[in-house]
Amino acid sequence: MSISRIVTETRSEPTKTKLVEFGRFAQKHAGKRGRNRPETIYFLGLTLYCTRNRKGNFQVGMCTEKSRLRRSLASLQELMQRIRHHTISEHAGEINAVLRGHYAYYGVAGNLRSLVKVYRVVERCWRRMLCSRSWAGRRLTWDAFNRIKERTPLLTPKLHLPYRELQALAVL
Repeated sequence: MSISRIVTETRSEPTKTKLVEFGRFAQKHAGKRGRNRPETIYFLGLTLYCTRNRKGNFQVGMCTEKSRLRRSLASLQELMQRIRHHTISEHAGEINAVLRGHYAYYGVAGNLRSLVKVYRVVERCWRRMLCSRSWAGRRLTWDAFNRIKERTPLLTPKLHLPYRELQALAVL
């Protein structure tokens, strides 16, 4: 097999590949093209966008893709339906295992808001699921639910890759 044949076989799909201006100086060029801000990039389940930090310097912002967030929340709700009749301590163990994996993958700098959103939705779904298990559960108030959470806590959101470690990984 010749070299030219290998090169033609390894070309990327033109419908899935595009060249975007992204970075510190893309803001200046975006105005020339009729846009008021640079494009975003979707990469490995994260949306990368251009933003500024508190000092006003350029920064790459990251957040969870909307489709991935919906998929994660749907799988968590499906998990809660499957484990509905297990004990509360088993609930917490199963939910925490899923949350631990989600936080480990999406716990990058700038994505804390999405992680907190997942935590809050899981909290509400778990309470709703506990309320629907029996007639006695219908009286489960938020105070009673918070007491259950004190005994069997859910994992709180945590960044596994904060800004200082992210900057160390950046190669320019």
